[in-house]
Amino acid sequence: MGSSIAESDHMEIRLEGGPNLCSGRVEVFLSGQWTSVCDDSWGIEEAMVVCRQLGCGSAVSATHEAQFGNGWVPIGLDDVRCGGAESTLSECPASPWGEHHCSHEETAGVICSGQLLGSDPTQQTEIRLAGGLNNCSGRVELLHHGEWGTICGDGWGIEEATVVCQEMGCGTASLDQSRTWHGSGSSPIWLDDVHCRGTESALHQCSASPLGRYDCDRRKTASVVCSDVRLVDGPTPCSGRVEVFHSKGWGTVCSNGWDLEDARVVCQEIGCGEALAAGTEVRFGQGSGPIWMDPVNCTGKENVLKECPHEKSLNLTCDHRNDASVECAVVRLSDGHDRCAGKVELLHEGQWRMVEYPGLGDKESRVVCRYLGCGTALHAPGYPIYGEIMAPFWLDDFRCNGSETSLSQCERGPRREYYYDSDRLFYMAGVICSELHLVNGSNKCSGRVEVFHNGTWGTICDAGWDLQDAQVVCRELGCGEALSASGGARFGGGTGPIWLEGMNCTGKEDSLRQCPKGQWGEHSCDHSRDASVECAEMMRRTRDMPTSDPIKIRLVNGFSRCSGRIEVFHNQDWGTLCDTKWDLNDARVLCKEFGCGDVISVPWGAHFERTNSPVWPFGFDCKGTEDALSDCEDASAPSCHFGGGAAVVCSELRLVNGPDRCSGYLEVLHNQQWGTVCDSGWDARDAQVVCRELNCGDVSTAFGGVRYGQGSGLIWLENVNCTGEETSLAACPKSPWGKHSCNHSQDVSVQCSGQFRLVNGSSLCSGRVEMFLQQQWKAICDDNWDLETAEMFCKTLNCGQALSALRGSHFGRKYNPIKINLNYCKEGRDYFTLCDLRDWGPCNSGGSAGVICSEVRLVNGTNRCSGRIELVHNQEWGTVCDATWDKSDAQVVCRELGCGNALKAFRGAHHGQGSGPIWLEGLNCMGKEASLRECPRSPWGEHHCTHSQDASVECTGWIRLVNSSSHCSGTVEVLHEQQWKAICDKNWGVYEDHVVCREMGCRAIPWNLLSGPFLSGKRLSIPFCKWTTNDLTECDLMDFKEGSCSHGRAATVTCSGTRLVNGSNHCSGRVETFLHREWWLWHLNEWDLRDAQVVCREVDCGEAVSVPGGSFFGEGEGPILPYEPKCLGTEAAFHKCVFNSPNRIRIFEMTGVVCSEDLRLMNGTSPCSGRVEVFHSDAWGTICDASWDLQDAQVVCRQLGCGKAYKALAGAHYGQGTDPIWLENINCTGEEAFLKECQKGGWGEHSCSHSQDASVECSGTRLVNGTNHCSGRVEVFMNGKWGSVCDDRWDLRDAQVVCRELGCGGAVSAPGEAHFGEGNGTIWIDEAKCLGTEVVLQKCPFEKQNDCNHGEDAGVVCSDLRLMNGTSPCSGRVEVFHNDLWGTVCDAGWDLQGAQVVCRQLGCGDASKALGGAHYGQGSGPIWMESINCTGEEASLKECQKGSWGEHSCNHSQDASVECSVITAVDSSLEISIHLGVAALVFLALVGIVAEAGCRRRRKTIRRRRRRRRREQQP
Repeated sequence: MGSSIAESDHMEIRLEGGPNLCSGRVEVFLSGQWTSVCDDSWGIEEAMVVCRQLGCGSAVSATHEAQFGNGWVPIGLDDVRCGGAESTLSECPASPWGEHHCSHEETAGVICSGQLLGSDPTQQTEIRLAGGLNNCSGRVELLHHGEWGTICGDGWGIEEATVVCQEMGCGTASLDQSRTWHGSGSSPIWLDDVHCRGTESALHQCSASPLGRYDCDRRKTASVVCSDVRLVDGPTPCSGRVEVFHSKGWGTVCSNGWDLEDARVVCQEIGCGEALAAGTEVRFGQGSGPIWMDPVNCTGKENVLKECPHEKSLNLTCDHRNDASVECAVVRLSDGHDRCAGKVELLHEGQWRMVEYPGLGDKESRVVCRYLGCGTALHAPGYPIYGEIMAPFWLDDFRCNGSETSLSQCERGPRREYYYDSDRLFYMAGVICSELHLVNGSNKCSGRVEVFHNGTWGTICDAGWDLQDAQVVCRELGCGEALSASGGARFGGGTGPIWLEGMNCTGKEDSLRQCPKGQWGEHSCDHSRDASVECAEMMRRTRDMPTSDPIKIRLVNGFSRCSGRIEVFHNQDWGTLCDTKWDLNDARVLCKEFGCGDVISVPWGAHFERTNSPVWPFGFDCKGTEDALSDCEDASAPSCHFGGGAAVVCSELRLVNGPDRCSGYLEVLHNQQWGTVCDSGWDARDAQVVCRELNCGDVSTAFGGVRYGQGSGLIWLENVNCTGEETSLAACPKSPWGKHSCNHSQDVSVQCSGQFRLVNGSSLCSGRVEMFLQQQWKAICDDNWDLETAEMFCKTLNCGQALSALRGSHFGRKYNPIKINLNYCKEGRDYFTLCDLRDWGPCNSGGSAGVICSEVRLVNGTNRCSGRIELVHNQEWGTVCDATWDKSDAQVVCRELGCGNALKAFRGAHHGQGSGPIWLEGLNCMGKEASLRECPRSPWGEHHCTHSQDASVECTGWIRLVNSSSHCSGTVEVLHEQQWKAICDKNWGVYEDHVVCREMGCRAIPWNLLSGPFLSGKRLSIPFCKWTTNDLTECDLMDFKEGSCSHGRAATVTCSGTRLVNGSNHCSGRVETFLHREWWLWHLNEWDLRDAQVVCREVDCGEAVSVPGGSFFGEGEGPILPYEPKCLGTEAAFHKCVFNSPNRIRIFEMTGVVCSEDLRLMNGTSPCSGRVEVFHSDAWGTICDASWDLQDAQVVCRQLGCGKAYKALAGAHYGQGTDPIWLENINCTGEEAFLKECQKGGWGEHSCSHSQDASVECSGTRLVNGTNHCSGRVEVFMNGKWGSVCDDRWDLRDAQVVCRELGCGGAVSAPGEAHFGEGNGTIWIDEAKCLGTEVVLQKCPFEKQNDCNHGEDAGVVCSDLRLMNGTSPCSGRVEVFHNDLWGTVCDAGWDLQGAQVVCRQLGCGDASKALGGAHYGQGSGPIWMESINCTGEEASLKECQKGSWGEHSCNHSQDASVECSVITAVDSSLEISIHLGVAALVFLALVGIVAEAGCRRRRKTIRRRRRRRRREQQP
């Protein structure tokens, strides 16, 4: 490393190419010219020094790769390394000037937080405070170009306020800066992002955005409250020595006469809480300036200390040993009935900040009350807050043990701050302290009365003590009615002071302090006369409470017995029920309890005339299903915000037995009894009145004749004759109550449209949101309308998930939209009908809410973007059949749901079977359609499927990677405001790569992170994400704004640095690795199954099955890596293997890998045998052997590339597994390509143990290049690779074993010398010596070492068809081979066309006869086939089969036979001649064959001897 820059030359610095003076390319002036800086080692520390040197605030980021252009000036500096604390860049070490290894594309830059307000001498400004209480408080305004403007309040805090107060000569900033004074709507905003340290002498020395540039709304205006008083040298900002500002200097206050009233004024003036102590000694050290005030004599009511009476002249008798001090609270209780009750607020950075409920428990509440000198804690309730809250609030996790004297002594988790600026109800933590408690009683509501005063508990003398006094005590403690008022220290005498005597309460007071009484501490008693009480306690409402319970409820001022304001009888008086906790569920229960119908509305209490009765702070927490309010939980409200009181309107109609509350047979309430209505004269106009009265819309259908069943009570009405305009059924003309000539078979029914609808949309599931309320359709206000609420609305209408929550009257304006409490909707409610459906108006925006719901949904998935596909049609949800279902169809579903790209398209009810209709089959999407409904398909409801074929999908989610062939690489796009947008790659780095890969399900770590022999990493300056982040939504994505990407490059990611190309699926193919922005190939040299295993793990494809040679998946294009992997097989990713440079490349074929995807065999004797395990939910698990058979095993073997299954084993044959048991009752046909396509139960649903784990044994042998699957070159699977068999000693006995292993019947021939073409790769077996009885070829003795070449590859011709007991090879009983057994064919339907196929398949010419009746004798095995129906053109008899294997109604007396003939019509002489000629030809052919065979054996013997000699000669 070279010397510091300063040793090179004098240096100036500037930023070029940026949007302002404080961001851009770093350039330094050295040796007479401007030069750039190379970005090697350039980081945030260097950027901090640059920003500091230029007076541009703090560093936001350090940029690289010429983000602000290259400038084309020489590169002067490289490898600059600052510590971050230097004042200029010249103090930092760097390479010698002019020495570098960079190009102009590697120039460094910085982005600073802002420019200095006063950095431009042409833009000096004046400052003032406007609109405040005095000239030292108000809105901060700047004069610029002759016009006064404001400062944005974003980030404005105590440091900035301190600088303003100092500049204005107004002392210091008050610690409470929560007051704001907004400017006029037309005044300009001159500054934003002002940042001060608090030590500046004037605001122009602070950093800020350029004048006139801002990004905030006008409600956030910077304001200041200054104070002439400050506290110095205390442990908190609210404690210390008192100093006042006078004559442009600070001085102290003499403590002569200094008391708590003086301290209260100081605490109030500086913005702290209650005065806790007034110090008269030098508790916080001695001051050093003048003593400005002595003595001070405040009453405690003054606003500022200077208003208190005091001497005007300078004090000369008091010295600094008598400096006054105070200790103020940094915690306060606000909005309560006194200073000891209310919302908890904590002073922090100039603002009082609330704590979200339930942030404080009992122990924490006790600490608050003790700290404030308020006695003990009674409750820790939540206080409701309505309207806009612009100040931040805390969500703190306080953990106290209860003995602390302050919350600051408690443990506390990390503080998170929130701003809440939305019109909705929420709760803040509160505390109610009591300066009253009962001691030594049998419970908390009995005992000796003690009160808290001057920080000490004391008793009350019993002089004049009576039941009225006791009543106030019981009420204040929430203990119900007073039972007794005792004297004479009934519960023992106290030990502290006796505080009160001569209490004279009326019994109506809320607190004992409100009662007439003597002076505190003045009495003529002793502790033998301490007063006591016994209270009844508040009775708990329970299900067993009798109807004579003293808590009574009534409805008053309503228009019927089922409507009105709710009043509760308490303390011998009727009072209105507080509406703070009253909601729709509570109202439902009350309507039920009163014998009324369902709740129609929950209006505010002012809706019904208000009296002067008290408002009782009772509340209920009902679920809506209870029978009476007494069954609900208690939810007493500590304060009643609105004061209007709770009210309800219940219906006197109801619809019974319908699917919802808006359909059913009609009942009306009369004389407190429910009865039905006769259908005589009943029509749609009558039904319309019913629907409107029930708030169920205005579209209706009227039914007679018990559509929804018969009633059983009275029939109240007949001949109802509404016009349709009435507001209630009671207003319609009708017969007298109870007079009719009907029976219950004539009960009327009604079906209403419902309380909610969507208007002006393109479908039933999109449009403006409207609710039927108060007899008319009303739009819903879009204040706080969001996707979560829209989701609930879509669910209510039986649509799919919400795709968009639209605001601003997107579907047309409707005047006077109602505002409902959307906060209440989100508190665990599933349907919009459970929201608080009151008009909380007015609507601030005036706009109407809209929604677009999907008409497709995903069910039973792990998240909203995976699951079984269901479509809504004719207002009913149904599934999609998986016939032709593929990834293109799945892509359309994912796009329609806003779920990114399709990861997988599942068949076979992968996410469980549906239960409704199957709507669609045969979808044929291109993948570009916006909706499934746009894809070609069969008509709705026409299909040939069952729910076992329901289609499913798994999508990526809200993020996707595009412009790539793999879902794990490409350009990053996120769904933002219903549009897919790319993310700027400015500051994008490896952390962001990692998060995207994890979220996309591409679990491998990106290769970009690594360094190594051939790997390079991305540079990262300031990351958006943390390495542990699970979701990109948790990252700080700063570049979402349009136009914010200065260089126009989008972020790209390649997750797995390894891919498989050109295979049959994504789990097989040529291995390629992504390095240096291109894909590299691998030589097959030294690759084995362990290397393949790591590759399979990285691409999330289960176990490695094989490493095929011969460039099996193509040669590929691109550079070839000169390394060979040495993996152990256990590495988590391919890059973690060891890579060596080979001495020589012996195999010039490209490496390929075949993985199992989600299937493997464990504990077997070969790669093709073992316990079956499947991969699901990130875990491997076993399969139960219930119904496990050879068809299931066949699918496993096929999927693993292991040939035919010859055993399906049960009973944990290969050992018990330890992971989950994933599947039971697999039901494969044997023809499926993958095990997941088979019918099966739900994942994890079983009744098995691991002693029933299923296993398989596969053949591990295959035939290649033959005319069918039973002929071809023999290949065996060893060491993860397919290889051939040498034909040395190869004969019919070896071939018979192969045919048996493959289930191909008997061996016809055993050709050698590559009869079926030459193979490639390894020759695994030489000199096989089978007896012909072995089960598999690999059980035969053989040589592993060989000197064969592929010109000697062995082959086999098998047949699964034979003729038995005939007079020649081309006649006899027909037998077929199936499930390892030979069986016969029934002669039912047997004809010459069937015989023709048999003869052709056996090479026996044409069929001459098709014989039945066991012509060539009866067979003894199974009868495999019946009702053969051939055309005669088939290549194999199996192609003719119509029924299932083994299904028949025959016996062996009906076995079918054939006779074949090469020539079918000749005369006898010609036949004899031909026979003689044929015999001669056959004889000559046999001679030639025998001779050739002899030569061949001699050649092979010679070759074997030569190879044996070479092996013996090897050392």
